Amino acid sequence: MKLSRICLMIFCLPLAMQLLLAAPTFSKTLYTWTDKNGVVRRTYYPPPADYAKRSKPAKKSSSQRIAQQNQVELYVTSWCPYCKQAKQFFKSKGISYKAYDIEKDAQAAARKKQLDAKRGVPFAIVNGTAIHGYSPQRYTSALK
Repeated sequence: MKLSRICLMIFCLPLAMQLLLAAPTFSKTLYTWTDKNGVVRRTYYPPPADYAKRSKPAKKSSSQRIAQQNQVELYVTSWCPYCKQAKQFFKSKGISYKAYDIEKDAQAAARKKQLDAKRGVPFAIVNGTAIHGYSPQRYTSALK
């Protein structure tokens, strides 16, 4: 009797711990479907099988798609007013960016020098397009 309990603990306890500690995975897809009572549901899990024909993933808004599709790097300084305007431009559009202060980060200064022979900030790389200075029109045309 004691031996069977010990064996049970040796073999089942690690399996139970793995199941309890395993991180659940959630879909980032938002499903929209209507239940039997006519209530529109929005869930991160797919609807029941009998609703599969009537359901479809919710579409992302255009601003969400734009924000996720773009890659923006800004090379700036803390004292530059045009750098602040460039940051504000991307913030106002909801576009994430990575800003590098070339006076505080020697590696960023070296990268900027390698990417751009000209001096001055702001210097932006928007989806692979190098843009010197603050230029909302050029930023917009480089965005997807």
